[in-house]
Amino acid sequence: MSALPLLALACVSAWVALVLIAQLANPEQSPLSMGMSGLVHGRYGWIMRLAFVVRGVAALALVGAVSSLVPEAARSDLGLVLIAVWGGASALLAAYDTDMPGDEPTAHGRGHAVIAFVAYVAVAVGMVLVSLKLDDADATAGLARWALSIALLAAVAMVSQFAGFAAAARDAAAASGSPPSLGGLGLIAGLLQRVFLGTVMLWTALIAAGL
Repeated sequence: MSALPLLALACVSAWVALVLIAQLANPEQSPLSMGMSGLVHGRYGWIMRLAFVVRGVAALALVGAVSSLVPEAARSDLGLVLIAVWGGASALLAAYDTDMPGDEPTAHGRGHAVIAFVAYVAVAVGMVLVSLKLDDADATAGLARWALSIALLAAVAMVSQFAGFAAAARDAAAASGSPPSLGGLGLIAGLLQRVFLGTVMLWTALIAAGL
């Protein structure tokens, strides 16, 4: 295995370790309801910031690996651009702290939300495009079937976590006298986000291991 796939796999492993350590260091932040980005505000916040950067490096290493090791006929240029956007935006999130529930909105918090939205949509679409294109070469057709299944699961998880955080925002508004939320997804918004990010990193590891 060449250096770039190995780097992508190492970064995926490091990301898993970092987010687990950050969560264990901040047990008061529920992984069910709280977004992962809030761990930046807890103890050892630098660990979560490092996790953002490592996630970005994993994506960019994968883009380089696919670009250099996959036959041209089986490469989706647009898909790879979107994965690169995901990687760059993921790393950029380390510089923009999210707003915590109940706090006054800040410019950094708004920036974090916008960057995360762009990154999430980019990777969801990019994963599907890259996976579909891999089926165009015999050498990667077998990998494509597994990759597409995970990519579609990630897309569903992304939409679900957006719905979860929207429900959580409605619940917070209801506490101030606005109409109440109609669903309970807000209670598991953090879990839905973790499922989404976990499937993205699983897809990254699968592609890197298959090259």
